[in-house]
Amino acid sequence: MGGFNAAGQSLSSVYVFDGSAWSTGPRLPLPLDHPSAATLDDHVYIAGGHSNGRDSARFFRLDGDTWTELAPLHFARGGHALVAAAGRIYAIGGNTAAGNVATPEAYDPPTNGWSVLASLPAPRNHVAGFGIDDVACVAGGRSPTTARVDCLLLVTGVWARTIPDIPQPASGGSALAFANGDVIIVGGEDANESRIIDQFVYRRAGAWVSAGKMQSPRHGFQLALFGDRAWACGGGSAPGLHPVTTCTSLGDPSASNG
Repeated sequence: MGGFNAAGQSLSSVYVFDGSAWSTGPRLPLPLDHPSAATLDDHVYIAGGHSNGRDSARFFRLDGDTWTELAPLHFARGGHALVAAAGRIYAIGGNTAAGNVATPEAYDPPTNGWSVLASLPAPRNHVAGFGIDDVACVAGGRSPTTARVDCLLLVTGVWARTIPDIPQPASGGSALAFANGDVIIVGGEDANESRIIDQFVYRRAGAWVSAGKMQSPRHGFQLALFGDRAWACGGGSAPGLHPVTTCTSLGDPSASNG
């Protein structure tokens, strides 16, 4: 959904994968790059992003073959994480033309409203987000590029460093939590934002473990869970633009499908 083309223009295109082939889906209401998406209760949501240089706070849900516009974010942002956890959707990190957005917010579907949360301890953009149990976490990000992981404890609303930093500082990578709570983080750019890294790590017993190298190293993409595998589609193969059509899937390294 969305993204950049090779000319740097924001896109409204949507593509749908059924397990064997791609088809076109309903176009986004406006062209977007750097949005973030999440799935909650069998609905796909997309929030924020930039639209050909303009920051967006708009928020949409896919209902069949139609996008429904919902209550906007309090704060426009792009390059953020949209994390579904404990029945809500959390928008964390990101930036606008004015700088990083420190204030996260949570969307409650029954009320169609956003609530403001405690500020992210280290505001940054191009973060990788994931939700496990009763926490919503963001890893990596910039600027400067970092390896830190911050987790919002959803019961108390307090930020904590309960998960170790990822092995390599990275921005523009992606993370995903499997249904059993296992987490993987892949890809991104290095600390100088001059090289794509092939980082592929997963969390086991509270620590990050290397699972080898990403098959197609890239940045600027978002993992999506389909079946029991994480799918990485699109992104950039080099710093800057360089968009690709590559689509690969990743199994849970600690399970039989890894």
